[in-house]
Amino acid sequence: MQRIFSALIHYRNAIIYLILLTISLLYLNSNSNFHQSQIEKYGLYFSQRIYNLSYSIKKYFNLKKVNSDLFEENRKLKELELRSRSVSLYPKDYYPLRRYPFEIKKGNVIKNSFLNQRNFIIVDKGKADGIKPEMAVISDRGIIGIVKAVSENYSSIISILNQNLKINIRLKKSNAVGTLSWKGINPLEFQIEDVVRNTSIQIGDTIITGGMSSYFPFGIPIGKITDFEDNSKAGYYTINAKLFEDPSLIYHVYIIENKDLEEINRLQENTLK
Repeated sequence: MQRIFSALIHYRNAIIYLILLTISLLYLNSNSNFHQSQIEKYGLYFSQRIYNLSYSIKKYFNLKKVNSDLFEENRKLKELELRSRSVSLYPKDYYPLRRYPFEIKKGNVIKNSFLNQRNFIIVDKGKADGIKPEMAVISDRGIIGIVKAVSENYSSIISILNQNLKINIRLKKSNAVGTLSWKGINPLEFQIEDVVRNTSIQIGDTIITGGMSSYFPFGIPIGKITDFEDNSKAGYYTINAKLFEDPSLIYHVYIIENKDLEEINRLQENTLK
């Protein structure tokens, strides 16, 4: 209490000035039309500024919800996009009969290693969210990896920046099939193997998922060809490629479940017996 009295005494001149100023403004506002209009003008200006500040603060704290809603909307659009690409390998007569077993779930990256030769990613989705091993993981502009292990609330993903991971791909213009793997240095630089020499190769050609595996749907854009070399002794091209998106910088991911994966795996096991 003593501090309050001391502060009032210390700032008494400023307090008296503000009180007198307020009384003067109230008097002018009630007795002068000109001053009344001016006070209303400046009052409106300051109230608008305060409202804009309040709106900006409220908008900032709502960003998390807005981002979550946008991410969910993007998930639905990504599923429709992949579904539309999946039928391009099949004649129009088969469109109504074409089965599309893929379902997309969303997730956020909480850990992303990219400095080793065999990198992994951790996302905030696990068994409780329906995530299982061998699910594919993609981003807005490419592929990220394949789920390796899951706990109740988290999943470990073999990153595309892992030299043990080989991805089945297709060259968009020539329709040639090959295998994509990381070079091990730059997160954007990859190499393509197993493309036979009788294929027409063009620098700048888009690389897409090949549709020959049970993980990724057909037609997801991955990157483009930067250069290539005709390896005549091996009978294959040596092709260098660059990804459309840096896997070391991603935050939001889409996890793809192939609901027919177990059936396909059982069929393959029975075929190999």
